[in-house]
Amino acid sequence: MDTLLILKFVIALAIGVLIGIERERKTKESEFAGIRTFILIALLGIVSAYLSVYYSNFVLIAFIGLSILIGLSYWVSTRDNGDVGLTTEIAALLTFVLGVMCFWDQGYKLAPIIAIILTTLLALKPSLHHLVQKISEKEMIDTLKFLIIAFVILPLLPNQTMGPWEVFNPYQIWLMVVFISGISYAGYIAMRLVGPERGLGLTGIIGGLVSSTAVVTAMAARVRESETLMKAAVFAAVVASSMMFLRIFLEILVVNPSLAPLLAAPMLIMGILGILLGVWVWRSSTIREMDSRVKLENPFSLKPALIFGALFVAILFISKIANIYFGSSGVYVASIISGVADVDAITISMALLAQSSTVTATTAVTAITLASISNTVVKFGIALFLGTRKFGKNVGVLFAIIIASGLLAIILI
Repeated sequence: MDTLLILKFVIALAIGVLIGIERERKTKESEFAGIRTFILIALLGIVSAYLSVYYSNFVLIAFIGLSILIGLSYWVSTRDNGDVGLTTEIAALLTFVLGVMCFWDQGYKLAPIIAIILTTLLALKPSLHHLVQKISEKEMIDTLKFLIIAFVILPLLPNQTMGPWEVFNPYQIWLMVVFISGISYAGYIAMRLVGPERGLGLTGIIGGLVSSTAVVTAMAARVRESETLMKAAVFAAVVASSMMFLRIFLEILVVNPSLAPLLAAPMLIMGILGILLGVWVWRSSTIREMDSRVKLENPFSLKPALIFGALFVAILFISKIANIYFGSSGVYVASIISGVADVDAITISMALLAQSSTVTATTAVTAITLASISNTVVKFGIALFLGTRKFGKNVGVLFAIIIASGLLAIILI
């Protein structure tokens, strides 16, 4: 008996069970498909694929027959109940296709992944509808514009270095813009789904992925309105700022994983320590829920993407020149200055320069850490001058501890 063939049949049945359970919970009694039906459809798919080895076109015949049955069922349900939804019917056809995939080549490895994604989409119907209702027309247009630039124009850009010092690569630069904006957009969508008013924990964590500066600014304004929100605001500001360090580490893992072992110490120490300090403050606070009023600009807007791209190119050139004429010291000064404006650009720049051996790995890690510290100092200034002196002092003490741990980490690298 072929063990692999048995495994493929088991996977096909499991796919039918998974999708069938979800549909059984959502469909009405009058609809045709429940868990048993979906199991049979998945089984029909893999059996059809198996028989097609001996009888050509058997899969096509089975698919046409199933489509006719589903079409008749849909006609009856719409006639009797007026329900014109096609979700269950399309899910049934996809289940058949997934069953077929389980038999052919390496399809049994891909089919479960698609089945999980399909089931997730089916189960998240309320959340997806809620998200669609919350998306504004401007956000939709900005998203479409960026998607066109990312997935239509990006493949057309030349993937080669050009210009002085050979650091300008149009494809690579725009790919990094897409990557950074993608991280921000994921956090932005999460914030739009749950809303900043749902909890300071989410405000700090998700807001930190989008813009920790925006969170600190919002908290400073709230504290100026009411001192009773002090500890809660300090928590959100510190956690959001700490998420920046974890975001930097994620970017390095994707862009230049070879730097990850060296960067792990400063970034993870500062990120985790900051979150722990924030939780310590939060536990002593009696106010844990508030409207944080965080104003986050859609990161898929074209203007911020172009600004990031221009800044990224500028930092690449500045860092290259600084390294040529001033060595690692020049790179460090450039990173500190760059960190004031944007920590993502200097992070990606250093990762790519280290990858091309323009700077050493140690120099890149030190520069990234200094940039993150510089950015943290700027946020301390925001807390102090836009909030109250007490808020600035409380945030500053925690930031000082975080910065000290980061500096100690890079000294010991």
